[in-house]
Amino acid sequence: MYDILLPLHSYLRWLVLLTLLSTLLAALHGWLTNRPYTKADAALRSSATSIAHLQLLIGFVLYFKSPITSYFRANFSAVVGSLEFSFFGLIHISLMLIAVVVLTMGSSFGRRAEPAQAKHRTVALYFLAALVVILIAVPWPFSPLAQRPYFRTF
Repeated sequence: MYDILLPLHSYLRWLVLLTLLSTLLAALHGWLTNRPYTKADAALRSSATSIAHLQLLIGFVLYFKSPITSYFRANFSAVVGSLEFSFFGLIHISLMLIAVVVLTMGSSFGRRAEPAQAKHRTVALYFLAALVVILIAVPWPFSPLAQRPYFRTF
């Protein structure tokens, strides 16, 4: 299961980023142009949030199946100073959980806000905050925290 979920988690990040950016751009455009909040906006917001939830769920399964995080949890005192172990054992999962909570709050508050400009503004601000956290927490190949390839192979 781990060998399938890890590449899936890697590829799904691109769908998370794509839907998050699409929703953010649509919300910013709607906010700045004061356009009505449409069913397409709601569907995009809901899709981005749902895909992020799926990614988080896969991440939780990986967290408890990964040899890196298992070793981190079993030897916390000895490896907490190691950036690689700390990143995956603590930083990555914490920041991603925070990002998905912020996305969920933005989606919920945005759905209830009135008028349309407030819906767009709420979604834009919350999704932007979540995007910043996600971009920090992803182990990009150039990251000083931990590096992983852009695409993992199955």
